[in-house]
Amino acid sequence: MENEFRVGDIVKSLSGHDKNRLFIVTTIDKNGFIGIIDGKYRKRDYPKLKNPKHLLLVGHDDSIVERISQPTSTDTEIHKMIKVYKNVKE
Repeated sequence: MENEFRVGDIVKSLSGHDKNRLFIVTTIDKNGFIGIIDGKYRKRDYPKLKNPKHLLLVGHDDSIVERISQPTSTDTEIHKMIKVYKNVKE
């Protein structure tokens, strides 16, 4: 089964020490693992590779795709985007 994740998706971790935290998808490697960042614990330069079965798609925002594709976006901005998305959804 092909995963349905795209760069810029907001995902929730379902397992591991990061369980129930929100992340942004930044990469999808050829083996199907998903690179995720949160701007606080997982920085832009060192995304966490996670098995897609351990992730839940929460949403997608095209403005996030635009921001993370810019090399000038910072980890602080990424963390704020996740916080804003979380507050809007609650």
